[in-house]
Amino acid sequence: MESLRVLYRDFDRTPYLYTLRETARARGLDLELVKAELGPRYPEFLLEGAVDVLAENYWGLQSLAAAGAPLVSVAAAVCHLNEQLFVHPSITSLDGLRGKRFALRSVGPSELIGRLWLQDRGLHDVEPVPVAESEVGRWGQWKAVERGDCHGVFITNLYADQALGAGLKPVPIAPYGFLGNVTLTSLQPVIEARREAFADLVTAAFEASRLFREDAAATLEVLSREPKTLLGLDDAGLRDLYRVLRDELSPNPVPTAEAISNTYRMRLVRSPELAGHNPLLAWDFGLARAAKRIVETSHPR
Repeated sequence: MESLRVLYRDFDRTPYLYTLRETARARGLDLELVKAELGPRYPEFLLEGAVDVLAENYWGLQSLAAAGAPLVSVAAAVCHLNEQLFVHPSITSLDGLRGKRFALRSVGPSELIGRLWLQDRGLHDVEPVPVAESEVGRWGQWKAVERGDCHGVFITNLYADQALGAGLKPVPIAPYGFLGNVTLTSLQPVIEARREAFADLVTAAFEASRLFREDAAATLEVLSREPKTLLGLDDAGLRDLYRVLRDELSPNPVPTAEAISNTYRMRLVRSPELAGHNPLLAWDFGLARAAKRIVETSHPR
């Protein structure tokens, strides 16, 4: 059986990756999921040939691509910001944030995409305030709003219940393009040498997205066979996690133009080496077009 080594860092990604591995096996492709330790070394594993695919960090990989690294992305599971806007109970509309302070998670893409969203919504007089997780815990930036230091914050869907429990108000916003979570990236020479395996990988990504979104029983059966200790969840917790991840998954694992643009624009502010770089050149959409036809033929509407 053909195989590919896929590197990831965040356990939150594993439910989708487990499902992707299952749909890949059905196509005769074995995916070896490799957990990387948190730290600065991540793309090096791909560049040095230790793995075949990176499942994360697309936002940061753009600088390597601009510098000439032959990075190519082939699929993206989530194509919009998977965070909810919460505000202080005294705020009644987005305009109520004007002149106020906005808490941002001071972690790379979370901070950058939050700043870009404020800019794109015309909230130029809102003061962004990075809040370190060493002070408030993982995704605990809502605490700055609870105590009144700030009046707005983005919290990822997986941690939204904490903000709700603290009395913050959720404010619905229009979908906002962003590439996070699982974005599959490899090297052009690797893809060219193993084109059939990557074609199967992208087709499996389409199948995984369809299965994850449309068949809860089958997906939970896949997840039930994996070690729950990785996520620290019981069966009920796994079901809750699945529902959150399902609802933020894109219908097809193909990035939108807005998602690619926003993810580029947010990093350009602090990465001048990206000036003049066309991020579309670091994508292979041919694999996705072929995969979409295969899956639509297998599962006609």
